[in-house]
Amino acid sequence: MDWNLVRSYLMVAEHGSTLAAARHLEVTQSTISRHLSELERQLSVQLFDRRQTGLVLTDKGHELLSLAQQMDSVADSLQAQASHFSSSISGTVRVSGSEVLAVDVLPHCLDTMLSDNPELQIELIASNEASNLLAREADIALRMFAPQQQDLVSRHLMDIPIAFYANDSYISKHGVPKSMEDFKTHRIIGFDKSTLFIDGAKQFGLKLKREHFQIRTDSITVQNQCAAAGLGMVVMQDKLADKLPDMKKIPIGFDLPPLPLYIVAQQELRASRKLRVVYDGLADALLKFYQA
Repeated sequence: MDWNLVRSYLMVAEHGSTLAAARHLEVTQSTISRHLSELERQLSVQLFDRRQTGLVLTDKGHELLSLAQQMDSVADSLQAQASHFSSSISGTVRVSGSEVLAVDVLPHCLDTMLSDNPELQIELIASNEASNLLAREADIALRMFAPQQQDLVSRHLMDIPIAFYANDSYISKHGVPKSMEDFKTHRIIGFDKSTLFIDGAKQFGLKLKREHFQIRTDSITVQNQCAAAGLGMVVMQDKLADKLPDMKKIPIGFDLPPLPLYIVAQQELRASRKLRVVYDGLADALLKFYQA
């Protein structure tokens, strides 16, 4: 049986449509439809009900799904084990990280790895939502929190110092806060839907509401650029603030807790030379970036 047929069936079941499956597998929608029809013909089983609202798994389709998932897992394990014995590093590794890491940090951490391994390809996932490694949304993830799942390999790389910063142009117009209450009267750049800032401020006795943020965005990269343009004060990594002109640290009387940085991977890291090269290469490059 052609594995591509089973793969198409699995992707349609997981993604809900032939179009989504085609995008994931980077083939045409007609190819996915043809694969489904051929697989149903070979198995003599109808896997999906074709409805106006889309494809819905039949009872038999549900029963066979777990077997297809097992085949997918075995295929991934086979590929990982084969890469372990390969003398060259080739293929794709998906790396996920927060938006600010993907935009401001990772581009400075890949050149040596790619130059040393010209057949290696890196897919970057920029998302503030943690990728599910066990569901294979990514191979390696960079996280600002310790992983909870036990079936993962992780390493605590460092704690990243952060502080409040503002551009000289903002400070010259508005000065710096003289007290915590005075802090509320300043133009603060914060989150929109996320309560990360508000929850953190409570630990220091500062009661903030969403309305205290005159500029709100859940994109930390946008927050940083707004601060760099002189629009207000923002919490920023020390390393990133150093790279922006005219950014000054705002004294608030105490240090903000640093952000822990973890690199996390699936268990197959232990068997895959390709994943190990990327994992170790990223870890070394991140340490050099932040310690430079």
